[in-house]
Parts: sequence; C-alpha cells; structure tokens
Amino acid sequence: MSNPLVSVVLSVYNGEKYLDEAIESILNQSYENFEFIIIDDGSSDKSLEIIRSYDDKRIVVISRENRGLVSSLNEGIEIAKGRYIARMDADDISLATRIEEQVIFMERNSDVGICGTGVIGFGEEIKETPWLLSETDKTIKTELLFSSCFAHPTVMIRRELMIKNELFYDEKFLHAEDFELWTRMAKYTKFANLKMPLLKYRIVQNSITREANIDEENRYRVIKSIFKFYLKRLNIQNSEEENRLHFNLSENIRIRDNKLEFSSLESYFSKIIEANNREKIFDNLELKKVLGKKWFWNVYYKKSIKAIFSKYFFYGVWSVLSK
Repeated sequence: MSNPLVSVVLSVYNGEKYLDEAIESILNQSYENFEFIIIDDGSSDKSLEIIRSYDDKRIVVISRENRGLVSSLNEGIEIAKGRYIARMDADDISLATRIEEQVIFMERNSDVGICGTGVIGFGEEIKETPWLLSETDKTIKTELLFSSCFAHPTVMIRRELMIKNELFYDEKFLHAEDFELWTRMAKYTKFANLKMPLLKYRIVQNSITREANIDEENRYRVIKSIFKFYLKRLNIQNSEEENRLHFNLSENIRIRDNKLEFSSLESYFSKIIEANNREKIFDNLELKKVLGKKWFWNVYYKKSIKAIFSKYFFYGVWSVLSK
C-alpha cells in the first residue's frame, strides 16, 4: 500500500495458537485502506510461517531477533505510513467494522488524538462479557490518576502526534508501558472511547499482564512511578501507606483481595479532593465519581451495609450506572 490511511501494528512472539484468528480479523475489515505491519519478534514456533502464508499486499512483514514488545511497537510506529496507528494483539479478534468506526470518528474529531473502544472479554470456559469504557475526555483523564483508561489493543492514535512530540513507549515501564504513555500523551490532545465493543479481548491465564501481577513488588514499583506523575501535579506528598493504598485502588482485583478500610479511603479521598480544589487538575465532579467507583467496589467486595450511606457510594453508583 503506497498511501494507506491506517497502519495496523501487531507484534507477535511465539503466538501461533491464536495468530490466524487475529490476522484474519484485520484482513476481513470492512475498511480496506490500511497497511498491516506484523513484526515477528524472534519467535521459535510457527508464527512466522503463519504470517507468510497470507498473500495480501497490505501485509508488511518484519522478522528479526527478539527485542520485546515495547521495542517492536516503537519500530512499527516509526516505519508506519498511515495517518493513524491502530494497535492489535496476536491473540485478540477485531470485529469487522472496528477500523471503519474508528476512522469515521477520528476524521470527524480532529482534536482527539487517541480513540479506543469497548471490548468483549472471552476465553476458554469464560462467558463472553462486554466491557464498556468511559467515553469523554475529562472522565478518561481523571481515571488516569489510578490506571490505564484504554483497552490497549483497541486504540487508534494519530501518528503525527506521536512523532512530533516523541511519544513512544518506554522500556522502563514494562507491562505498563501503555498506561505510562497515556499519562504523557494527556497534555497534548483529547482522549475518547467509542462506547461500542469493537474487539474481542482474549483472557488467558498466562497473559503478560497476569504474569507481571504475580511479581507484586515489582508491579508496585512500576505503577507507583506512573501515578506519582499526577500526584506531583496535585502537589501531593504521600506516605508509603498511602502509596500502597493508591496502588491497591488501581485494579478491582486488588480492591477485592485487600478489602480496604473505609476510614482509610475516606481520609485519602479527602486529601485528593482538597488538593484538586487547590490545583484544579481534574473536573471536580468527575474526580468524585472516579473515587466513588473505587468506594462502590470496596462496598461490593466487603459486603458493608454501613458504607452505602457515604456520599462516595452515591457517586460510585452514578459512575457505574453511567456506563
């Protein structure tokens, strides 16, 4: 493709099991003006053989020694010809209209630099479940205080934004490289998610993120170094206990496993809200809804009746129902 509008970037390392489905889901898109950059990152299985079995002029194949996902993604972005970079993983399935819907949105909204979509979680012995993400710029950026606000394999990004501002993935934040990139990207452009699920997100027991979470201390160090970016903007100095609390709030599974004390949550939430009143980093209502959602899930996991009478529970219900 000499002049593609979209460059789809997929990196694979020993992903032969599901690779066919991933590739075919892109080749069968309703939108056709794209190049498909597939990087075989030093696979020792049949991944390269599978890639080369497809005779499609839109496919650009790169095969070399293993360098890791971060290096591969940056390489794909650098050689891309398209106006837009569309991410794709080797074990997921893009629905047929995914690229078309995202291109339409990006062409109509020139102030949005990155657009994700909802996903459908699925896997072996797992019921298909739609996951809808927040849609508006102010909500998405507020959620960045705690965690990534996009389903990484769904994003479409303006390449010029990345090149002009040197917004590449950083090896220092391995397994959270997307979360860290969004925090840097937030000051340059608006964010959006399409409400509709446009990708089937495969849940596997040995996924990179799941394996990374096993090493809890290393995961804590990486995530803490990311969320400290916003704490600095809020002019907040945290104790070690508060940093641990913030980390545990970053994912529902940690809220479930730690069953956090509501008194600690209330104190920490008040600290964040007071800081935001001074620094005016986030929309105040959106911040209360994001904090409220954390409170809501802690209520759900702890089965606490008393905690439902908090204002944070009200904001949490509002946030959950708005999805």
